[in-house]
Amino acid sequence: MERPLKLKRKNVMLEESKLKRLVRKLDAKSESEAIRTVIDDALFAEEVMTSVRELRNRGTLHDAYHRADRK
Repeated sequence: MERPLKLKRKNVMLEESKLKRLVRKLDAKSESEAIRTVIDDALFAEEVMTSVRELRNRGTLHDAYHRADRK
């Protein structure tokens, strides 16, 4: 069961054309939904990259392409 969202109104300045493209691309019901989706995706991607770095640092993940110097 999903927990209810704790939403807070924010005033942000965005490029309208990019926001409209984002809404269409995500097939979002609203501009707010599109923004929340992108924020959630960015936070998830950062969690994944943090986990990958931790695995690499432990030596349990090996980079077949030898790109270990990238952050």
